[in-house]
Amino acid sequence: MASSPCDVVVVGAGPAGSVAGCYLARAGLKPLLLEKEHFPRFIIGESLLPCGNDILCELKIWPELERGGFIKKYGADFTTGSNERFNRYWFRRVFGETYDYTYQVDRARFDHLLMNSARAEGCEVVEGAKVFAIETLANGNTAVTWSDAGGLHCAETRWLIDASGRNGVAGEFLKIPRKATRDRKMVAIYSHFCGVVRNGGEAAGHTVIVRIKEGWFWLIPLANDTTSVGAVIPPGLLKEHGGNLNAAFQACIDANPEVASRMAGAEALISLRATADYSWRHETFARGRVLMTGDAAGFIDPIFSSGVMLAMKSGRLAAQTIQRHEILGAGLDSRECRAYTREIEGWMKLYARIIRLFYDRAGFEMFMNPMPYFDIPRSIGFLVGGKTDLPLSEHLRLALFDLVCAAQRFLRLAPPICSLR
Repeated sequence: MASSPCDVVVVGAGPAGSVAGCYLARAGLKPLLLEKEHFPRFIIGESLLPCGNDILCELKIWPELERGGFIKKYGADFTTGSNERFNRYWFRRVFGETYDYTYQVDRARFDHLLMNSARAEGCEVVEGAKVFAIETLANGNTAVTWSDAGGLHCAETRWLIDASGRNGVAGEFLKIPRKATRDRKMVAIYSHFCGVVRNGGEAAGHTVIVRIKEGWFWLIPLANDTTSVGAVIPPGLLKEHGGNLNAAFQACIDANPEVASRMAGAEALISLRATADYSWRHETFARGRVLMTGDAAGFIDPIFSSGVMLAMKSGRLAAQTIQRHEILGAGLDSRECRAYTREIEGWMKLYARIIRLFYDRAGFEMFMNPMPYFDIPRSIGFLVGGKTDLPLSEHLRLALFDLVCAAQRFLRLAPPICSLR
């Protein structure tokens, strides 16, 4: 097993890893991307946000999306399983024509497109590469050991980017602690379906989020009459059905007329799958010359479809951080590690804040009936569209929204949603 030198090893070639690789290659570095799967492969998280469009444009990927037959997404709908309440957000109402739409993407195709773009930029990509060990060396470099069809390999690298998703391989090998960011654990049961009823007109491409008493559903329209549908529920509800995914999923559909009407003629294209252990993060996202990105840093509940956008933004930030420190010839010190962590954590906290209110009954009642005063609906619309660099005025409006949601528990500022009580 020979060891070879490398500028940057990126573990994972999903959105975070491929975006990081593209920016690094453009800066003249030679990234090695190690991807455990063989692309294209199935994965959920199909909904983009318009504030991620700029990265796709910078990397010249946007024209391929425009030609790729993906579904245009002009906004998002929020409703209740009982049809009691409905709220629709249009991106153009808060962003104008700058970010008036983005796309719903089949992640198998989208991620493959990103990985091929990284290859075209000059990245070496190894698929089917399972990382076995990550070790920090005395000289500050990192040794990465992996296996593929060709056997066992090792590379010594000046920098390592962990873009391995929820596996979080760097955090595991370097023993960086994880902590839960929400007390309530959830499990997602999901599949792709055909024959799901969609909205009409320009809203046909909207993500539809359906709040139910136990949790929520997503319905994401994709090309070729395919719709991604998932139910996010407490693990106890799945246990009530003996752990049977089909029984628990169907019970949630049957109990909610909004979902039942949309799924009346639906047929599953693949078997149901499940993912658990929502909402956690590592204590730090950087250590020396190792940087974490996307879900490898932390995972937040996907109610607002922020996953791909945050992955791409963190991948770009990791690449920019490495470029700066390559000039200095040094790794990140403790202060710089905190700054990198604080930047990404700040994006995550914006969504965690509104997600907490979404799960809270009183908070959701206000979310579905936001008071027009102080332009609060516009501030929420920024988050729905993926804007993370909010000015102080927007943070103050969101703080005011927190207070209004707390007051709803006692004053009933908005009409109650009976099906959630």
